[in-house]
Amino acid sequence: MGFFDTFFSSVAGGGREPQKPSGVELELRRRLTVLASDEATQDAPQRYFLRWEGQVQGVGFRFTNTNLAQARSLTGWVRNMENGSVEMEIQGAPANILSHLEALHASYECMGTRFRLADAQTRAPLANEDDFIPRY
Repeated sequence: MGFFDTFFSSVAGGGREPQKPSGVELELRRRLTVLASDEATQDAPQRYFLRWEGQVQGVGFRFTNTNLAQARSLTGWVRNMENGSVEMEIQGAPANILSHLEALHASYECMGTRFRLADAQTRAPLANEDDFIPRY
């Protein structure tokens, strides 16, 4: 099913079931929720390397992630990979990263776009980064 078929199918009420987060994403969300609720870590910047698979190229995935991250004062980068996946590093307050993940899914759910978080790894926060950018 092509992009327009998927879009018009969802608009006409023929959309798919909402996508469930992968086990990797559920674990990341759990970790971020704990960090966001702890006064000692709620404002401490966290950094994660994330790798997304599925319908993540040709659907504005980098552009959407960039806008969502910038709106939440997150820093990092996002890039397409030759194997069809998308990689990113994202940094900021745990609640902001969690909000980013939720908004990302909501942005694509109406189109029936299917993707999953295949890998999530912690990284050391970078002190000199001040924006979230797409890489080419």
